[in-house]
Amino acid sequence: MAAISQGMSKLGAAVGLGGGRDDDTRAQVDTGGNLQDFMGHPFEKNTQRSGGNLGGKVVRTSGGVTVTSNKDPDRRMRAVTWHGPRQMVVEERPRPLITDPTDAVLRVTSSAVCGSDLHLYLGSAPGMQRGDVVGHEFMGFVEEVGPEVKHVKKGDRVVACFDIACGRCRSCSRGAFSGCDVTNSSKDQEMMYGARTAGLFGYAHVTGSYEGGQADFVRVPFGGAGADVNLLQVPSDIPDNKLLLLSDIMSTAWFATELGAVGPGTSVAIWGAGPGGILAAHSAQVRGARDIVLIDNQQYRLDHAAARIPGLTTINFGKEKVKPALERLFPGGPDVCIEAVGFHYCKSMAHAAMVKTLLETDTADILNELIYCCRKGGTIACIGVYVGLVNGFNIGAFMEKGLTLKAGQTPVQKYWGQLLEMVKSGKLDPTMVITHELPIEDAPRAYKIFNDKTDGCIKVVLKTGTTGSEPPGATATGGQVSGSEPGTAASASATKA
Repeated sequence: MAAISQGMSKLGAAVGLGGGRDDDTRAQVDTGGNLQDFMGHPFEKNTQRSGGNLGGKVVRTSGGVTVTSNKDPDRRMRAVTWHGPRQMVVEERPRPLITDPTDAVLRVTSSAVCGSDLHLYLGSAPGMQRGDVVGHEFMGFVEEVGPEVKHVKKGDRVVACFDIACGRCRSCSRGAFSGCDVTNSSKDQEMMYGARTAGLFGYAHVTGSYEGGQADFVRVPFGGAGADVNLLQVPSDIPDNKLLLLSDIMSTAWFATELGAVGPGTSVAIWGAGPGGILAAHSAQVRGARDIVLIDNQQYRLDHAAARIPGLTTINFGKEKVKPALERLFPGGPDVCIEAVGFHYCKSMAHAAMVKTLLETDTADILNELIYCCRKGGTIACIGVYVGLVNGFNIGAFMEKGLTLKAGQTPVQKYWGQLLEMVKSGKLDPTMVITHELPIEDAPRAYKIFNDKTDGCIKVVLKTGTTGSEPPGATATGGQVSGSEPGTAASASATKA
């Protein structure tokens, strides 16, 4: 990915963005442990076994957020780490400590492997380093809080959001939490995009370099300085699996239907029958969509969704062409087309070759198909992750058909309170996509079966075994989920390919 980073640097220089300035004062970096935390304690030096997540460097953003947490070298934990394409390793690491006064440290009970984690797994996302702790969908119990944390306390059960927001900046004040102005120190991202988005947990370094939540413990910046900024308090009597996906994919699926303004009478086509696509179909139905179509080439995923979403129509693009199939269902095309796939899934040899030879970072194949299929005057909602540049984007069809394109990383904090109430009432059931529960030690297998689409895998939840007061009905089976939660994915047999 170095070639991609170099290419992006050249792009930034060409348009006058000046990426990589040595005099950038918006981020402070110290490699010698000379910075101190808010209590005056020096940061631990080189406490990570193999680099990763800044490899012992201390970075603070312009808003005073410390990216690299202080560590307790005498207390260890397990963490899922990236060691290269298709190489996920469970390592022993020092536990994080409260570092900034608004921090919370969580004892993680459940975390999930997200579809966007597969971009990291395959080495497609720029800026990963050997030893990075991954994971951005997680929940657990508050283990420790900083002195300025007012809204959560030790022992509270909480869900964390994948996007790290301060709750106070210009973007956060407008509800655009995933665009927080102060939690991402990446100069590379500013050069690539002209601005910095929010920092994200456990993702590529262009999203801030924060350690992720596929671990026994994780530090959450702004963990309770404002009501529900980055932690959502949840009831004690609802199993993890019903709540965990509020952290990302349930909120993201709902966000897709918000972007598309899905409502009564709307016709919706969704590309991608992974967790995001299935839950987007579920959300569209809850919002009153008239017709919903799910598109994928894995029949077991389509069958799994159809068995759980009444009235859902499916199209297997490996067996029939998408455009004619949609025309039979919706003459003129669907009102809303949702992209729930992402940047590295090429459908054409031309784009596969361009990605392979680094002539582009992302493929336009899926987006072009949405443009081609959407009705004139319709809306495209993109929740699939894109990171860089594409070639051959069909801008002509987009403009001439009068389409609207909306996209973005989900501002989880804007929606998760509302969605929690819908989960509590039974209106939303995020568990319909969970097919596997595995102990955290089996994370390498979890990534492999999710990416390879084997063993009927759609969504894997990793259990740490540190639950303590886990509510009834949330027992991990060590494999496929089997019936312990009536009315959820746990009570139905998984469909095999």
